Amino acid sequence: IGLIESLIAKHGYDQAKIIYGQSCPIAKASIGQHVRHSMDHIERVAVAAQNPDQSRIHYDLRERGGADENDITKAQARIQDVLQIFAKLPQQQEHQQQEENHRPIGACFMHSGDASTEFTLPSTISRELGFSAHHAIHHMAMVKIIATTSGGLTADDMADDFGMAPSTVNFEKNDNQ
Repeated sequence: IGLIESLIAKHGYDQAKIIYGQSCPIAKASIGQHVRHSMDHIERVAVAAQNPDQSRIHYDLRERGGADENDITKAQARIQDVLQIFAKLPQQQEHQQQEENHRPIGACFMHSGDASTEFTLPSTISRELGFSAHHAIHHMAMVKIIATTSGGLTADDMADDFGMAPSTVNFEKNDNQ
């Protein structure tokens, strides 16, 4: 949401909307596509975490070209909706939350672009929460490149650690001491 707010603050809503949906010639994708893709993964895990009957997460069976790829208002709303799912999760008793985080779940992926066959890997909700967070950080690194090369933002328009892995942030913090 902070990046979207930075785009709006720097360029105004109408121009920010264009930039958000515009494909970068270097990355061959837009900020919106990376945000939508990241949210697809995070949302799937959030929904699985709140639904104890769900036994699989299908990461690659998703809708591309959704409204949140091009509409910054819809993207912000989707992010807020997913945050609300997460906000409801910790309201469980601590021991229930621990059990839920370790609940087995199948993580389904396509391992080849040649076929639509999914492979299911055994996992847990907590492992998939970690995966989706790190996956999103990787995509936010791409978003940062797009925003600074094609979106008219500078590094100063974003948080210092935007798109950086926590281990890198920690390393740089400790390296500078």
